[in-house]
Amino acid sequence: MAGNGEVGAAGLPESPFVGLDPYTEKTARYFFGREADTRIIVANLRSRRLTLLYGESGIGKSSLLNAGVASELKGLARESLGKAARPNMLVAVFSSWRDDPVGGLAEAVYASLRGLIGDRAGERAPRSQPLGETLNSYGERLGGTLLVILDQFEEYFVYHPTEDGAGTFAEDFPRAVGDERLRARFLVAIREDALAKLDRFKGRIPNLFESYLRVGHLDRESARAAIVKPIERFNEDVGGEPFSIEPELVEAVLDQVSTGEVALEQGGHGTLSTRGAPDEVSAIETPYLQLVLTRLWQEETRQGSRRLRLATLEGLGGAETIARTHLDRALERLSAAEQDVAADAFRYLVTPAGTKIAHTIPTLAEWTEHPDTELTPVLERLSDPHVRIVRPVAG
Repeated sequence: MAGNGEVGAAGLPESPFVGLDPYTEKTARYFFGREADTRIIVANLRSRRLTLLYGESGIGKSSLLNAGVASELKGLARESLGKAARPNMLVAVFSSWRDDPVGGLAEAVYASLRGLIGDRAGERAPRSQPLGETLNSYGERLGGTLLVILDQFEEYFVYHPTEDGAGTFAEDFPRAVGDERLRARFLVAIREDALAKLDRFKGRIPNLFESYLRVGHLDRESARAAIVKPIERFNEDVGGEPFSIEPELVEAVLDQVSTGEVALEQGGHGTLSTRGAPDEVSAIETPYLQLVLTRLWQEETRQGSRRLRLATLEGLGGAETIARTHLDRALERLSAAEQDVAADAFRYLVTPAGTKIAHTIPTLAEWTEHPDTELTPVLERLSDPHVRIVRPVAG
C-alpha cells in the first residue's frame, strides 16, 4: 500500500493518511481536527465582503480551505440546489498565481459554476473584460453569491512583484472587491510572514484589514482526533477486519511531533522573515504528524498487521528519524552532481527563519548558477508524489 492518500481499487483510499500531500476535497472524509476552524471561516466568508486568513508556513491552511471550508460550502450549495431551481451560493478555490491570475481566477469560477449547474453556466466570458464584469456575469447566471477563496496569496507577490495597470490582477481585484453590484465574498489566505506585502492593496481596498482570522497549530486534542478518526472512517469505508491503533502510540506520536521536537534544517537565503513563537507548548507540527502516520501505516501493512503499534514507531527510530530518513532516501536517488544542484536550490527555497518560499526555475537558475536543464529534472524528481520534498506551484 502506498499510504499517501492515493485511491486504490473501487475508488477507495489505500490509507486514511495523506503524508506530505495537502488534504483535498477528494480526501475530505479523512480530514479531522479543524472542525471549529472550518465553522468560523465559513461563517466569516459568507458574511464579510473580504476576509484575510493567515498563519505560519506549513500549518495546513490549504488543507483547511479545501477539505474543510470548500468541501463544507459545496455540500451546502448542492443541498440548496436540491431544494430550489438555483443554488444560493457557489465556492471556487484559486491558487495558480504564476501566469495570468485574472484569467486563471475567472476560469476557476467558471469551472465551479459549470460543475454545479451544468450547461446553464453558458459560455466562458471573454478574457478581455475586467474581472469584476466576468464575476458579475457568472453571479447572474448562478442566481446566488460567489464565494471566492484565494489560497497561497503570497505567491502572487513572488510572480507579479511589480505588475500594475489595466487588465492586471493588481487593478482588477480591488475593483471587484469594491463593486457593490457584485454578489461575491472573498477570502485571501496568506502566510503570516507575507502579511506586510498586502500593503500594496491598502489604498485600493478600503478596510483591507477589517476582518481577519489567524490559523494556529493543531492543539493536542485536535491532533488526537486527526490520528484516530481517519482510521475509524477508513474502517467504515473499506470494511473487513478493522484497523486499530494503540493508545500508547497516539500519545507517543503527539509527544514527538510537538513544535520544536523535530528539527531538520537550518535557515536558507530566501527573503527575510520573522517567524512567530508556537501558539503553545503542546502545538503540533502537522506535516510531521502526517509523515509519521503514513510511514507507520506503510510499515504495519507491509508486515500484514492491522494495528498501529508503539513498538513499530520505536523500531523505526521515532518521529525525527522517520523525517530524516524520508529526506535521506529522496536524496539518495540523486547522483552526487544532482545532490549538489539540490543543495544549492534548497538554500533559496527556505528563508533564514526556516519558512518555505516559491521561486521560478529561471530565478533559481540565476541565483544558483545552475542552468534550467540541470535544475528542472532534479526538482521534478524531488516533487514526485511519493517524495514531496518540494512542491511545484500550479501555473
